[in-house]
Amino acid sequence: MKVLVTGAGGFLGRHVVRALHRRGHDVRAMVRPAGRADFPDSPSVDVVRADLRRTEHVEVAVDGVDAVVHLAAAVGGDQDLQFATTVGGTERLLAAMKRARVARLVLASSIAVYDWERIGDRLTEDSPTVESINDLDRRGGYTVSKVWQERVARRASERDGLALTVMRPGFVWAAGREPLAGIGQRLGPLHLVFGPRRPLPLTYVENCADCFAAATASAAAAQQTLNVIDDEPVSAWRFTAEYLRRSPAQGRRVPVPYALAVTSARLAQRTSRAAFGESARLPSILTPAHFEARFKPLSFTTGRPRAVLGWDAPWSFEAAMDRTYDRPGADA
Repeated sequence: MKVLVTGAGGFLGRHVVRALHRRGHDVRAMVRPAGRADFPDSPSVDVVRADLRRTEHVEVAVDGVDAVVHLAAAVGGDQDLQFATTVGGTERLLAAMKRARVARLVLASSIAVYDWERIGDRLTEDSPTVESINDLDRRGGYTVSKVWQERVARRASERDGLALTVMRPGFVWAAGREPLAGIGQRLGPLHLVFGPRRPLPLTYVENCADCFAAATASAAAAQQTLNVIDDEPVSAWRFTAEYLRRSPAQGRRVPVPYALAVTSARLAQRTSRAAFGESARLPSILTPAHFEARFKPLSFTTGRPRAVLGWDAPWSFEAAMDRTYDRPGADA
């Protein structure tokens, strides 16, 4: 199978290219015109430099491929820029796929699309997602763009018969990409760990990439939504301990009960609104909707990729830690 990977030069993309190559697929790596384009572990990769904002670029990229793994998305900039880049780029990609008769798409979404305020104590693929305009307005640009990206892909699937798989990774991590923003807040040498016992929705980058590669070639994955979270539950407290012990980072862990932390965020929001009105803006960590999306204690089901794909994560948490910190360059 010949597979186009958009965002191939990014953090996850480079590992997806490698995982597909290891499984014997021909890979076309789509990278930005000025982006990194070396793939030493996959020397036969066909590199195409293209910009998702240019229709003619996208049409060249999809020509002759059997499937697309769509990872490219804006993760920075203001909300309008993220929306235009992520959603607009996806619309151009879908239109080019239709013209080229490419009928297989694996879309990288995110667990950010879930409505954390409406979820009880367990996250599954069937948990409610953010739907209303009011809810979207209270979330960041990344969440808004991912929700709409899913919507346009699902509409194209229904309209054009596209075989779509939506992948929703948790916290994708490796050296230099530790999910510290989902653990707590650093204050000088102190690492505040909110809800220290809560399991984190972790997926080691090589595990995540392997799951994407497995889904790409699976007929059973068509029209499925799969959360990509490693099987082994790892608490925020344990991850922080391993990170501080193994990495060059310095500091000390401080446990902060979740109830106390979220109550503080709610109080900060009420105080700000009382002083400055409804339009007052606070850092995201002091905005309750954002706070819940990052720190709410939940358990996570991990069985659907196994049931649909027959897939198990290749690397345990301990092995991933060994590869990340005891073998420099393993995740380069």
